[in-house]
Amino acid sequence: MKFFNNWVIVLILVSTGVFAQNSVKHKVVQGESIYSIAKKYDVKENAIYELNPNVKGKPLQLKTVLIIPAKGKQQVVTTTEIPENHKVSIGESFYSISKKYKMTVEELEVLNPSMSSANLKIGDVLNLSKDRIVSVPKVDSVKENTPLVLTESTEATSSENEILHKVLPKETKYGISKKYKISIAELERLNPTIVDGLPIGIELVIKKKEQVSNVVIEDKSNDLVNKPIDEDILAKADFLIGKASNNLGTRYRSGGTTSKGFDCSGLMFTTFQELDITLPRSSHEMAKYGFEVPKSKAQKGDLIFFTTNKRGTISHVGMITEVTENEIKFIHSSTSSGVIISSSNEDYYSRRFVQINRVLN
Repeated sequence: MKFFNNWVIVLILVSTGVFAQNSVKHKVVQGESIYSIAKKYDVKENAIYELNPNVKGKPLQLKTVLIIPAKGKQQVVTTTEIPENHKVSIGESFYSISKKYKMTVEELEVLNPSMSSANLKIGDVLNLSKDRIVSVPKVDSVKENTPLVLTESTEATSSENEILHKVLPKETKYGISKKYKISIAELERLNPTIVDGLPIGIELVIKKKEQVSNVVIEDKSNDLVNKPIDEDILAKADFLIGKASNNLGTRYRSGGTTSKGFDCSGLMFTTFQELDITLPRSSHEMAKYGFEVPKSKAQKGDLIFFTTNKRGTISHVGMITEVTENEIKFIHSSTSSGVIISSSNEDYYSRRFVQINRVLN
């Protein structure tokens, strides 16, 4: 009998040790929810509820200690060696590839000066090794990285104002497009000779004032709403959600745009700047940015707007983080709890919902 009791004790100790190795403890802090904690550890919400059945269906209390299955981000391989090359597959872009290998788009452009997202083809092989950067010969004739504003007459009855930029060594189409706040596609449209490469010393047309008469602009917003979501847009949405989630728990601060405190539009303004998207500074003005989509077509990365004042006007904004059949979750900065993730099914927000706008397209 004594032997049996000892054996049971050994089994309990072994089981406890194995369980401890496959789980971690997490103390709830202000602004956290089961959803945000699940995202943090890269596990499913149901997995947390299975180990913590006492918190299911109840408000999550501060300082509650949760048992988290340790199979998420803490065990993700972080020492994966970056290969020398990457073969482009369907749906990939410079942005998604750079995220995959934890590089910046600028680094990828420098490593592959003859390629860009605009001309990337399935089967292209990208260089990922920084030891194999092709050296660029020095061009003595190029001395300044300063745009030139010129005016030249093209016809007797009209003229065109052009902003020109001379390409310097190590410059990329991505870097130039960011500098002048235009897209790579627009840059290539104005300069079709650079579609297959970016020669050093070439003068690029950055902006051209074009005369437009009797042109009917077709509203294609419905086409954009129904367009299938491509992987690059999803990657950008995930990137923005990750950036915003880094601020979970940060207190509310009127006019705030830093980690010292955010208001609702300040959080969106700061987050979207990570992708060089400059939103208006108020939720009311943000509601005019991009284009409105029906609630049934909502997707990650969309802005969601509410009215929280007595006038019934738009006064609150968040960013959608997850869409299911019957629920929309969004991250925002609330006056009472700071930066948190909330649900469209919560009574307060379901009664105050106004619209959803798509910014990423």
